[in-house]
Amino acid sequence: MKQEYKEEIEKLTERAKKREPKADGLNIGEKFFTELLHLYIEQYRINQITAEELIMKKKQLEKDLINYWDWAEIFKLHCEIRNRQSATLIEAEKNGCPICKRLVRIFDGRETSNVRQE
Repeated sequence: MKQEYKEEIEKLTERAKKREPKADGLNIGEKFFTELLHLYIEQYRINQITAEELIMKKKQLEKDLINYWDWAEIFKLHCEIRNRQSATLIEAEKNGCPICKRLVRIFDGRETSNVRQE
């Protein structure tokens, strides 16, 4: 697990242990982790689940949160790449050869079939 993930999970876990975890300022993945872990901790405190069950549930929440963070990073990088490519794609569509223009339409999702659209 990345060190930054570990540190953030520790902070969120401490937040979840409080009587009112206050999920203000968190993204949806972090809110989900904090509030659901808080619920599990409360269940443990009133003996509805065992310590082992709490540990298992927390590990699953950690995996889910790490997946969320990883996908958010992938999406962010994808958006940055698309922004850097946009000027070149516009230029290729305006001034490129027919193959370049078609590639731009396919890349943009405007042409989805194998049939050529003009």
